[in-house]
Amino acid sequence: MERDLHLVFETASIEDAVTQASQKWGVPLDDLKAEVVNEEKSFFGLFGRKLKVRIEPKKPLLLLKSRAFLTETLELMGLRMAPNLQDEENMIILEGPDADIIVGRYGDGLKAMEYLLNLALRSLGDEPRVRLDSGGYRERRMRSLERLAEASARKVVERGAPLRLEPMLSWERWVIHTTLKDHADVETQSVGETPDRKVVIMPKLGDADRMESRRARSGGRARYRR
Repeated sequence: MERDLHLVFETASIEDAVTQASQKWGVPLDDLKAEVVNEEKSFFGLFGRKLKVRIEPKKPLLLLKSRAFLTETLELMGLRMAPNLQDEENMIILEGPDADIIVGRYGDGLKAMEYLLNLALRSLGDEPRVRLDSGGYRERRMRSLERLAEASARKVVERGAPLRLEPMLSWERWVIHTTLKDHADVETQSVGETPDRKVVIMPKLGDADRMESRRARSGGRARYRR
């Protein structure tokens, strides 16, 4: 697990070990901590000492790599902003005078930056996604999605037919699913592939309807089709 992540170097100095770890992980020197776990004494002063140094990241490596990536990207874009790590898991807040620019219209700029960031870090394997926020956009978007979910559910009940929403990020889809999870008349599912993955809100089927729907899918036309 990441909390046990560390590197061990046999080197002549702590500084050299930290530098090697910084280059390997792609994070600044200040984001690393070092501990000497063993020291071999010189032989009558003929040879220099050799240290075994353990290097660990001060924060989760995923977030440190994300901060380094964002810092460089924002500088290249000429935006006066800085990424700040939050106590909330995998959250980075972009703060500075250009907050409105990075958020963009309807949050498109922030979404694009978040997608680019996670795409760049895909080599970390199965790490969770890093989430971005700026200027309180995420909270406003969450309230907006909750209203969208409720309004869409009413439309589905009135029409008696499924409704596909616009493509969303994973956390946005989660808000829709969570808002409607206890709804008496509709149910939700995510369809498609990232970045076009979206939520479908459907009328909730009773037992008889489910059997009819399964028969339709296996040998005929589905009851609900768009």
